[in-house]
Amino acid sequence: MTDLESAQAVLDAHSRAIQAVVAAVAPAVLRVEATRGGRGRDWPPGRARAAFGSGFVINAEDGLAVTNFHVVRDARQVIVHRHDGTSTRGEVVGADADVDLAVIRVRGENLAAARWGDSTALAVGSVVLALGNPDGDCVVATSGIVSALGRQLRGPSGRLLDDLIQTDTIFNPGMSGGPLVNSAGQVVGINTASLVEAQGINLAISSASARPLVDDLVRFGEIRRPLLGIAGERQRLYGGLVRHHQLRQTHGVYIHEVRPGYPAATAGIRAGDILIGADGQIVEGLDDLHRVLSGKALGSEMAIRLLRDLELVEVTVTLDAPAATPASES
Repeated sequence: MTDLESAQAVLDAHSRAIQAVVAAVAPAVLRVEATRGGRGRDWPPGRARAAFGSGFVINAEDGLAVTNFHVVRDARQVIVHRHDGTSTRGEVVGADADVDLAVIRVRGENLAAARWGDSTALAVGSVVLALGNPDGDCVVATSGIVSALGRQLRGPSGRLLDDLIQTDTIFNPGMSGGPLVNSAGQVVGINTASLVEAQGINLAISSASARPLVDDLVRFGEIRRPLLGIAGERQRLYGGLVRHHQLRQTHGVYIHEVRPGYPAATAGIRAGDILIGADGQIVEGLDDLHRVLSGKALGSEMAIRLLRDLELVEVTVTLDAPAATPASES
């Protein structure tokens, strides 16, 4: 066998492997079209606007599929197009802007479901494929490698999305919400953003982060997360206080509102306090606080460190049931 024939054999084997993965996952990949507006709130007045992206079925029996929140945000109507060209109505089961995830219910028979994979098994250099259905009758796929792990991106609500997978796959318009799969055809991420201004950096929500959140959306229609019940903003600390208390930070979260009946109020946290630590970790802004809270379970306790006037104060908060809150609140 010549060198050229050997090279061809390797490339053919690589092509067949990719084709097999695409063929296995494609039946589960959807185009998701959401109609917004149309009631005088948009310009031109009364004209409905359509947003579209991709999604994928995770439970064929119950017709459950995953997509991005930003795909179905404010949707009055959802139409789902399958890879075989058929269309059906969809229903939003649950959605969350903080994590840019949504679950929709798809009506139809003979649905095929994708399998979840373990994103923690990925490493920089792992081969991945990004799939989507931007046109409604044709699944597209691009291949690449994992470029970085643990990346961050500001999400639709203004909060940071953590534990993102960066790849060099190409996200074509309409591929948001589609699956990122490994060489076994398992979903290890959800395509969420393409940073064109950063020379095509593409990011996906990891399956390790997404799976428990998707489970909450299916069970409750929302994500059950612990909240303190405060509203605040990042504030620079007075240098004298930093030196006096030998703090290893220059900023904290100035609390300008404490909601009655929430865990912070029950624990005695007051408006005017500056939150500088949580669960033994330094807190210099709301992103830091959100990150700590995201790792806590409902009903668990968390130690909070505060500056109150000139004194250091430590309180223990029991994280009770959550409630709806704006992005600036925790």
